[in-house]
Amino acid sequence: MINVERRERVIHLMIDAPPVNVLDGAILGELVERLGEFAADDSVAAVVLSGEGRCFSAGASVAEHKEDQADGMVTGLAEACLALPGFPAPVIAAVHGPCFGGAMELISFCDFVVAEPDAVFGQPEIKLAFFPPVALHQLPRLTGYQNAAYAILSGENLSADRAHTMGLVQKILPKDQWGELDDLFNGLSAPVLRITKQALAKRLTEGCAE
Repeated sequence: MINVERRERVIHLMIDAPPVNVLDGAILGELVERLGEFAADDSVAAVVLSGEGRCFSAGASVAEHKEDQADGMVTGLAEACLALPGFPAPVIAAVHGPCFGGAMELISFCDFVVAEPDAVFGQPEIKLAFFPPVALHQLPRLTGYQNAAYAILSGENLSADRAHTMGLVQKILPKDQWGELDDLFNGLSAPVLRITKQALAKRLTEGCAE
């Protein structure tokens, strides 16, 4: 499930699926639903997406990678990924612990990523004889071709520092200091944040069309 907490004008959406917050179709669908609930609320200045418990998420459900469910899983993940840049206010991923596979693909569509120093990222699909379709599209745009190729083709884990150097993570911040995100966005104009986010999204879309 997705837990929701409002801290003034900042909405926190927290993935809560113990023990490791695996992203199945239900969780991804609920995330899209929750974002839709707040999209029209002009008072929302930002959304922070995080994971409860031990980690952000160990990735997409392996069970739903079976042939008869794979199409649904890919569609659900794609819809959740697109809902993040489509949200009219900034969406920030706050990551602690593992963030693997579909979870790493998911955060790559947030406006920026904050990670605890012990966070670990990775696209391990190649080691399971799969490939990550969303990462193939998005990761090179964020990190450049060779960084993306290393992550995807090796399947090796990436430390928070490495992910920061690559451009996947924008700030390394201990979890007990994540309240800085609330302070930041509660101190900014929600309408201007929303206008600016949408202008950035439009420019990105136009750039992709060229």
